[in-house]
Amino acid sequence: MTAIRIALAIVNLFSSGGLQRDCIGIARRLMTRGHGVEIFCRTRDGAFPDLAITELPNRALTNHGRTARFANDLAAVTRGRFDVVAGFNKMPGLDLLYCADPPARQPRSLIDRINPRTGAMRTLEAACFGPQSRTHLLLLAEPQRQDYESIWSLDRSRIEVLPPTIERMRAQPQLRGSDTRTEMRAKLGLASSTLAWLFVAGFPQTKGFDRIVAALPVFPHVKVLCVGFGLNDAKCSRLAARARKLGVEKQIVSLGRRDDIPSLMAAADLLVHPSRLDITGTVILEAIVNGLPVITTSVCGYGPHVEAADAGAVVGEPFDQAAFVAALGRANDPAQRAQWSGHAAQYAASTDLYSGLDRAADAIENAAGKSVRR
Repeated sequence: MTAIRIALAIVNLFSSGGLQRDCIGIARRLMTRGHGVEIFCRTRDGAFPDLAITELPNRALTNHGRTARFANDLAAVTRGRFDVVAGFNKMPGLDLLYCADPPARQPRSLIDRINPRTGAMRTLEAACFGPQSRTHLLLLAEPQRQDYESIWSLDRSRIEVLPPTIERMRAQPQLRGSDTRTEMRAKLGLASSTLAWLFVAGFPQTKGFDRIVAALPVFPHVKVLCVGFGLNDAKCSRLAARARKLGVEKQIVSLGRRDDIPSLMAAADLLVHPSRLDITGTVILEAIVNGLPVITTSVCGYGPHVEAADAGAVVGEPFDQAAFVAALGRANDPAQRAQWSGHAAQYAASTDLYSGLDRAADAIENAAGKSVRR
């Protein structure tokens, strides 16, 4: 394909965060294909020397206000300069949206209907999903598509559900059988007989860490390796108080932000991810491709992969703590964990869990091609 000019729009570009990683990964894929790519954002954190990034700051008072103003600024600076404008947040003026969010809150009461935020978020969503929109929609999981179609009357030709977006470099199942597991467990102070659960989350309450804390008294032999936060964080004060009250605080190992997730997965015996809300749950698939069994919930878009692989257990909705504890109890059995781990490795080797970002790059190219032909 002839080189095309591509604008990628994301309100906040940080050095961490799944959506930001996807944006950067897609940008680099498109650049490798010879295209001109510029990323536009309102604010950024981190250095990306290989990327062309333009900041469009504004000081609107609310999140939805900042997004709306960013969309206006974006339209002004991109008009006539690019063959395609692809966004990672809902906003008007996009040729294509890579959507990692659930539908906006629907107005259920008078207060909802007069709430400016509810109306503004609905307006931003309508710009991409409404009947007058021509935005091509890249969704990340089948349950997400079903949720949007239950609200909006969508032309199926505008929708594409992408395969998962796991980077192949993050799949290192061989580490479980190497010295890495022993060495990492030693660094973490884990005895060979200690059962280690891994929990990875930036928002522990949303991802169900309180459910893990509530289960720990039943499993006094377990240590929980927590990545992405610490019990000393201000946002975790209630969780810390609950852990102290239950007498399980010493079972929790706070690791903060880490980049060595495959090594931590090699050291762990189980990924525990009892989330309340998760469009995908990418960490679930990262566990599977690293041979780590998973206990999760059915609200996670990638939960069906756990069932398809027979690589763990999925707790249904409405969530039941007793069912969660029972699933964790099954994982006490080393033979069961070994069977789940083997199934995970087989599934990862035979299933496309990796091409999502390539497919997104293809879709952007195709959208640009249509623009050029027009």
